[in-house]
Amino acid sequence: MSVSLAIASAVLFGVWKFGIGQYRGRISPYAIVLVTSLVGIGFYLASAWHTDKVLFAPKDVLPGFVAGTCALIASVVMLKAFQRGKLGVVAGIGASSGLVPLAYSILIGEPLSTSDIAGMVVIMIGIVIFFLPAMRRKPGEIYSVAAIVLSLVASLFWGLAIVLEDRGSRVSIPITVLISLVPQILFSAAMLLFVNRSLGGLTRPSLIRLAGAGVALAVGNVLFFTAANLGNVGVVSVLTGLAPLVVAVLALVFLRERMVRSELVAMGITIVGACLLAI
Repeated sequence: MSVSLAIASAVLFGVWKFGIGQYRGRISPYAIVLVTSLVGIGFYLASAWHTDKVLFAPKDVLPGFVAGTCALIASVVMLKAFQRGKLGVVAGIGASSGLVPLAYSILIGEPLSTSDIAGMVVIMIGIVIFFLPAMRRKPGEIYSVAAIVLSLVASLFWGLAIVLEDRGSRVSIPITVLISLVPQILFSAAMLLFVNRSLGGLTRPSLIRLAGAGVALAVGNVLFFTAANLGNVGVVSVLTGLAPLVVAVLALVFLRERMVRSELVAMGITIVGACLLAI
């Protein structure tokens, strides 16, 4: 069950990334974060109310707020990395954030079967193959050390955010994730009000689509932490590495962007890895 929920969350994370990715460079990232986070809060409140888990217990508040702060730091640092380095390199390194919850899972002694280990290794190989073409250095191209360091820092903070939210979600998943959005909303609103002094390029059509992406992210988070509570947070985190492949498929279907051979190979490998985890 946890593997199925994790794969479903990865699909929804892919939908979210595809939804916001279409507006990269057209709409302020702070506007994107603000819209998707506000939609998420609405969803989490409704979900918590429906499940009778509107519990603002200390076990939720502290991990949730610190996790949100870590996610905010990761987002800002990653934006700085995108400004200094190649998109494929930064995104490829960013995919390593799942290693942090995996290490945490091993440290607290969560059980891992032989098929689990094999499945995670296979999925990681597939992710590397997926990002490899974009990470290759072209003749005369120089990689920015700063971009690589910033990407690693962002991955670390994203991984920490997952671990902290997982700890808080033992009491109430919707409320923990809701609280984690507060720092991101406050920061994004402040940037739009006092720095950009505008809505960041938002229009009614983009607002509707970003709201849809926010719903996908919110549902994906609930499924992710439900899967983590039922199974192994490290395994679940590795499975979310399938999200970039989902983005590639959506780009193929809706934007007619062709998938290169390495992406098809990566998809086949990750499917094999997911099957090993499901055994």
